[in-house]
Formats: sequence, structure tokens, C-alpha cells
Amino acid sequence: MTQRRGRGRPKHTDSDTGAAIAGAALQCFAAQGYEATSLREVAADAGVDVALISYRYGGKSGLWQSIVSQAACDLREALEEALAATSDHPAIERLRHSMKAFLAYLLERPEVPRLLLRDITIDTERSQWLLDELSLPLHRHFNELAQEAASDCPATPAHLDFRVANFIYSAASTVARRERLARLVDDIAEEDQFSAALETVLIEGALRDG
Repeated sequence: MTQRRGRGRPKHTDSDTGAAIAGAALQCFAAQGYEATSLREVAADAGVDVALISYRYGGKSGLWQSIVSQAACDLREALEEALAATSDHPAIERLRHSMKAFLAYLLERPEVPRLLLRDITIDTERSQWLLDELSLPLHRHFNELAQEAASDCPATPAHLDFRVANFIYSAASTVARRERLARLVDDIAEEDQFSAALETVLIEGALRDG
């Protein structure tokens, strides 16, 4: 016997509500910046009462920090999966696969690099939070892989640390400005074209001997 559904809209779970708030907040913060975003706007986009956001996150700063922490957690999981999938591969292939996983993450969530670029260059507590929560762990991850890969080379590539930093920030900047770049550069309008160009220029460019 099929159980009949009661009248009215189905109730949202707590995780649904949290996801709606996080998604709306990320879109607003990435599109217009922290200062220009209000909790009322986020609440309206998420379809919740503004008091709920204040209760759950303690205010706009807490909401922003939660967004960054979740992005860092998601990225860490993606990179750990990439390492697990290549655990028995040579170091250079593990590095290359991890770089591809990073690009894939950015392409799937372009709002994250937009948010990153908005606040990382501003000398505020938010900039320091981004540095500690997201940027430094990311640099450590890729630096360790790059050092392992370099140990298998006859000579350490020049400016190895700088190559790693340049790859990370160039990837974020390029994905964040994709629409603008598509107006200037031919043959990157399609998703597969843009992804292939990123891999060639950023990954192979960073790994090239020099």
C-alpha cells in the first residue's frame, strides 16, 4: 500500500537549509563582495528567515568564514582522492594528477576562486583567514608533491616554489575571469576547450624543465 503524501510542500531538512544558505552566500559574496552583501539578501535568496542565519552562524563574518572553511574542506577531499588514485604512480604523475584535480574543482565551483581573489588581496582579517584556511594548506600540498617529483630529476627545476605558487594563483585567476578571457581568446568558449587550454598552459608550463 502506497503511503499518501500530506498536503503542502515537503519539509526541508536541516542539511537542505544549510546547503541553501551556503549556496546563496557563496554566490553573493563572490559576485559583489563581502561589504556589499547583506544577510537579508542571502536569506531572501536561500528562502529562509534572516534570524536563522544570525542564529546559526553568529552574523555575516561567521557565515563568510563557514563558506571558506567548507570550500577548503571540499578541496582537501578532492586532492586526497587524487593522491589515493595515484598512490603507486611516479611522483611526477601524482603531482600532475593532483594539479588536474585542483583545476577540476575550480571549474566546477568558479564562485570559489572569485571569492578568493576578492578578499585575498585585501589587508583584513578575512585575508588572513583565507591565507590560513585555504592558501597555505594548498601551497604545502603542492610544494610537498613538487619536491618529491623534483627529487627524481637530475637537477631541481629553477624557482620550484614560485612555479607552485604561480600555478595556484594563475589557475584561480584564470577560472575567475573565464568569461572575460573568452572575449579575447579564440577556441576557449567551450568547457572542454577551456579545460584543455588550462592543463596545457598551467600544468605543463609549470612542469616544464627550465
